[in-house]
Amino acid sequence: MFTIGIIGRPNVGKSTLFNRLAGRRIAIVEDRPGVTRDNIEFTSTWLGRTFRVIDTAGFDLGDTVIREETRKQFANAILEADFIIVLVDAIEGLHPLDEIVVRELRTQGREFMLVVNKVDNQQRENDAVEFYTLGVDEYTTISASHGRNIDEMLDKILPLIDDYNNKSSAVEEDLRSFLDNDSIKIAIVGKPNVGKSSLFNAWLNQDRSIVTPQAGTTRDAVFTAFNVNNTEYTLIDTAGIRKKSVMFRDAVDRFSYYRSMDAMELADIAICVIDGSEGLTSRDIKIIADAWEAGRPVVIVVNKWDLTKGEKDARKELVEDIRYHLKFLHNPPVIFTSALTKSNIFKVFPEINKLHKIYTKRIETNKVNELLEHALMKHQPPILNNNRRLKFYYVTQVASKPPTFALFVNFPELVHFSYHRFLTNEIRDAFKFDAVPIRLLLRQRASKERS
Repeated sequence: MFTIGIIGRPNVGKSTLFNRLAGRRIAIVEDRPGVTRDNIEFTSTWLGRTFRVIDTAGFDLGDTVIREETRKQFANAILEADFIIVLVDAIEGLHPLDEIVVRELRTQGREFMLVVNKVDNQQRENDAVEFYTLGVDEYTTISASHGRNIDEMLDKILPLIDDYNNKSSAVEEDLRSFLDNDSIKIAIVGKPNVGKSSLFNAWLNQDRSIVTPQAGTTRDAVFTAFNVNNTEYTLIDTAGIRKKSVMFRDAVDRFSYYRSMDAMELADIAICVIDGSEGLTSRDIKIIADAWEAGRPVVIVVNKWDLTKGEKDARKELVEDIRYHLKFLHNPPVIFTSALTKSNIFKVFPEINKLHKIYTKRIETNKVNELLEHALMKHQPPILNNNRRLKFYYVTQVASKPPTFALFVNFPELVHFSYHRFLTNEIRDAFKFDAVPIRLLLRQRASKERS
């Protein structure tokens, strides 16, 4: 989604403009600097176009801890935004911090619009010409508190939103048309330089993706149809996923990040590649968690195992480390490979087939309701504060990929997360949904039965 960041020094009216765009009071507004300390986001619409707005803490050069933190948030907002509104104050006039902000954006090559706020009379309109000294071709004058010229400001941004949406739609259409088949879609994800493209090429026995020792060579997702033992697959090789604060410094890297996320959403299974010579890192855990949260089963491939001694104790220790830190995966397959020597690289596909079979499995409604009955007998629902007990009426599977169940209950909002987890685990254990994410949706039955 097209994202607009509102930046500037403290107390120029960023939060007032944010609230104006949001259509309601979200950010705290007070006439003193430093009130907004956290970046706040909201999705807004203008003339049928939807976009995201980020309100940032004011940029300042003070030495306090709070100001240091707000400068970090300011920098992150610049990285995440597709377009920047630089807000300045017509009452106070040109300020050295305004020059610093504009210079920083130019250094990073970021596209921005200079907006002069608090212009609610002709005198301030005339005085605003001093902001031309910032080297801009034009600026827009507004009054965020009175809503003056907000429509004019947004009209100038609309072509950028349309261009972004057109490109995004074209990319999504290309991806979906390519993936419109019965093959098993596999996204190969991981941090840079763990050997994703090397594995990709080893499977295909050709240099389909560029492979170099330099991190970040693959900048776009690469899609290839592939057959192993009469089973059709679509392999999706993605750019290495780094921290947003790193990837969002460059427009191409930012695009690669979103393409990797899109590829994960379009895939059936995620192969998460980690570097065996480094072991499991916090970045690996974050990438794997993102795949799982997206509803994708994960096969963990420990690549570059040839660079280690390959001792059994080392393998055992790494597996234990993976099991300990990735308990939420519920016993995922772990395969040790070497893309360079092609050792064990084809052992991945039988595991993918097993996961895909579970991932697409359907459970008959009568069987899952029998399980529900036994689960309720095993652990009765808690009594609520009003001396009423939660009543679970029936459950049915409403989707696969991932397996998703709808459970109808009289007070869904009062089901504690621990009981929700208990029921989810009962379904997982009973129907052997090993290493596959499942979702249990709580739905309210008709109001007359809320008793």
